[in-house]
Order: sequence, then C-alpha cells, then structure tokens
Amino acid sequence: MEGLKLDFLSSTALESLTSMEKISMIVDRVKNGELMVIEGGLSPEEEAELIETTMREIDVEEFVGIDIFTLEKDQRSFFGLSKKKTVGLTVIGPANIMRAVKKKSNFLSMIAEFGDSGASVH
Repeated sequence: MEGLKLDFLSSTALESLTSMEKISMIVDRVKNGELMVIEGGLSPEEEAELIETTMREIDVEEFVGIDIFTLEKDQRSFFGLSKKKTVGLTVIGPANIMRAVKKKSNFLSMIAEFGDSGASVH
C-alpha cells in the first residue's frame, strides 16, 4: 500500500518566504504527491499565481494540477459587534488524489485516493 504524506505548516513557517518562494515550494511538494495543510493561507494574489504556475506545469501523465480547499474562521471585533471571516486552514494537494466529500466554510470532509490499488485515506 502506498503512503500519503501530509505536511503541516504554521503561518510563521511561511512568513519569511517571498510569494514566489511559497508558490515554488508548494508546487514542488504537490508534484511529489504530498498534501500540504497550511495555517492561514495564501493571499488572493498568491493563490492566483499558484494556479497560474500550476496551469503552466500541467503534464497529463505526471502532474494533473492542484486542488485548494480553505476553511474560514470567524473573528469578532473587540466589542463583539461585527464578525469578519479570515482563513483558518488551507489544504493544497494533487488534483488527482483529493476529493472533497463535503465542504462548508467551517467544515471539510475529504478523501485522498492514490495508487493503482484504489486505496483511500479518510
């Protein structure tokens, strides 16, 4: 049975990297079949650049692209009067193994399918 590698990265692990360094690191790891769980997420500009970079590197036989799933968290103001949504967690992985079963802003159920054996991780 083939294994599944998950990398968990804190927001502080990424803050010293430039946008292009983040994108390069993510693309390299995802191309190796890894799933990345990132505290927080990418800026809208970084996410757009990640998708653009991925589209340039798609190879039907070796790299079919990425999927990105984001969970949000509510943040209340000091007086509790207003709420704004911020990114709490982002999951990025190869498009050919990630399947969202159920997705809401604060809940994600996912199955990762990999290998020829049809094995899956829940």
